Amino acid sequence: MSLILIVDDEPGVLQIVGDWLKTDGYEVAAAGSAEEAMAWFRQTDRRPNAALLDIKLPGANGFELADWLAEDFDFQETIFLTAFFWEDETRQELAARQRPYFEKPLKFTDEVLPFLRRYLGRNHG
Repeated sequence: MSLILIVDDEPGVLQIVGDWLKTDGYEVAAAGSAEEAMAWFRQTDRRPNAALLDIKLPGANGFELADWLAEDFDFQETIFLTAFFWEDETRQELAARQRPYFEKPLKFTDEVLPFLRRYLGRNHG
């Protein structure tokens, strides 16, 4: 079973996305901040098959979290979530990183879930 880490400061997003993923057969870990996600990585030997990272988080943002995960854990399986795609800085950073991303509000059943099925099948199947 694939494990997906969700990092978002909105409890509703964590709950809804987590429920959708569990319904589709994924195991879910959740964190409300980059700091919580970092603590989760430090406390477990398990690594998620993918991490859905909100970009705008209190404290360290999703881009900073992705950098930390790559540097300290050699973890590259990040997928970004943003409600701020209209910001030039966000669009430029997403383009530079060349990682998958989804705009909020999420179109989970039409976009996110089909993507995760393909992505996890290709990278971990």
